Formats: sequence, C-alpha cells, structure tokens
Amino acid sequence: MAVLKYSLIRLATFFLLFAACLLMGLGMIMGLIVGLIGSWAVGYLFFNRLRLEAGSQLARKVDSNSRRTSASEASDNEAEDALAEEYHRPGSEDSPPSPPPLSSR
Repeated sequence: MAVLKYSLIRLATFFLLFAACLLMGLGMIMGLIVGLIGSWAVGYLFFNRLRLEAGSQLARKVDSNSRRTSASEASDNEAEDALAEEYHRPGSEDSPPSPPPLSSR
C-alpha cells in the first residue's frame, strides 16, 4: 500500500507542477523538467518515511519472488549437483584429466 500512496503523491505533485508551468507559459519541455525535479524533491524531502517504506516493500516483494522454485526445477538442480559431484570425484572414469607435471629447468 505504501508503494501506491507514494506513487500517487509523486504523480499528483508532478502534474501540479507541470500544469503550473504550462499556465505560466514556460513551455512543455521546461514543464517536464520542473515537474520531474520538483516531484522528486517533494517526495525526497517531505515524504521520506513513506519513500523508505515503499522501497522496503518492493524489496520484500522482489526477494520473495526470486526464492520460489518449482518442484521440477528443484529436482533438476539436484540431478545437476549429483552429476557434478560424480564428475569431480577423484578416481572416477569421467573425472577431468590431471594437469601435466611442471618440468624443472
């Protein structure tokens, strides 16, 4: 909910500043610049607690989505781990060749 509140505050601030610049005749480009910088400054200075809460809420959401693995993906990971362990076990047929000994000069 904090993300929605913070986004709406930023959008409202942007559109108010943008409309004010257009009404003053500053032009569309200058209105965009003033609106972007002004909405960032208002959000950073006056709604810092809400901004931090929204950021942590988004981080928790992204973190929880990245930890999900399906059953088939988990079994694939286990099979790959077993093959890698078998391949790298010393003395197995498929183990990689040992590097040649260093010659002394």
